[in-house]
Amino acid sequence: MKKILFMFISIFSLFSFSVTSACFATDKDPCKDQGITVRNLTFKDIWYEREGGSCTIVKRNYSFTIRPEEEIRLFSDSVCETRYCPDCTYIYFKSYDENDDCRVKILPDNTISDM
Repeated sequence: MKKILFMFISIFSLFSFSVTSACFATDKDPCKDQGITVRNLTFKDIWYEREGGSCTIVKRNYSFTIRPEEEIRLFSDSVCETRYCPDCTYIYFKSYDENDDCRVKILPDNTISDM
């Protein structure tokens, strides 16, 4: 009887540990603190505007960082009127970061890819 009880407690403990670990693993975002680095690898300069900020150039092969609480707007013109990216949120860029290294790149034709 003691062996059965011990075996039951052991199995239950292992099951509880694995379920708890899986829940925490899916909730952990390795880029949450540092943000996502977005590199401009298009063949032209693009501009971005943070909420309430000024229109800033991102030259080819330069990068910027977006944090979870931020939303930026990307533009293909220097006066920040022609939108380049319709949904430029942290979650949008994070969805392309397949290897969780917190880096993505913008390629020509508005294509986002993992770095």
